[in-house]
Amino acid sequence: MSDAALIATDRPSFASEGGANSSLPFAPFQQATILGVGLMGGSLGMALRERKLARTVTGWDRSSEALETAVLRGAIDLGTQELANAVRDAEVVFLAVPIGVLSDLLKRIAPLVRPDALITDLGSVKTEIVAEGDRLFGSRFIGGHPMAGSEQGGVGAARPDLFTGAAWAVIPSASSAPPHLARLLALIGALDARAILLDVAEHDRLVALVSHLPHAIAFTLHRTVGADPEHDAALQLAGGSYRDMTRVASSDPAFWRDILLANREFMLPALAAYELLLTELTEAIRENDPAALDRALSLGKGRGD
Repeated sequence: MSDAALIATDRPSFASEGGANSSLPFAPFQQATILGVGLMGGSLGMALRERKLARTVTGWDRSSEALETAVLRGAIDLGTQELANAVRDAEVVFLAVPIGVLSDLLKRIAPLVRPDALITDLGSVKTEIVAEGDRLFGSRFIGGHPMAGSEQGGVGAARPDLFTGAAWAVIPSASSAPPHLARLLALIGALDARAILLDVAEHDRLVALVSHLPHAIAFTLHRTVGADPEHDAALQLAGGSYRDMTRVASSDPAFWRDILLANREFMLPALAAYELLLTELTEAIRENDPAALDRALSLGKGRGD
């Protein structure tokens, strides 16, 4: 697969589509590069192109098939498997790869990117990544984590509205420069997402509670039912509550293995807190104690309604 073969020559050019988006508080990027054109990277590329936030969107991936699909679906203007070609002229580089390879990819692009390029990522755990980004890029690196996604993976599931209305955590490094931060915040706003500034530890602790713990519970619930001798009959009876709770259990286990291990500092306390409340529920049922069960079933302050 040659790079030229992936250029989407059958799509209108940026200029013929009306040029820059005049509503933006900054000029669109001349070139935005997305490393990893799966669900998140592909959706980002679609959004950037649809909203004219970058004159050219370049994609890099280890999979030639993913790159070809990304071009055909309008997620990128062109794709390449050559990392240097992908990042050399980019004004902004988004790392949209699994957490297990993110740190290594940061190291690989460090000598290849422009000295003024903004570098950011979409990773779910920030402690190691923000420290590494600060070490390698200094003021040009800002950690990011859009709270959006799907149990479906790959660029085939990408869609341009994935980030619309979603929270997008922004985690500056110790050296992040205000101009880079301001531009990233403005870009997130232009994507109709909600930027939330957090420090590293606060981010990793909070996502352990509201993202990583729910996924761990979903996988465990799915395994619990699957281990029952009559699991097939049970699944025939399953209604919306079971489907809703286990929907994300169809996600890639290896992807979530890496996330849970990377965030184990905050996952372990979150699991312990959940286990404590689950034990309270178990004891209330064992003791046939309606009052205790009422307390165990109380939604408390975390209702979310």
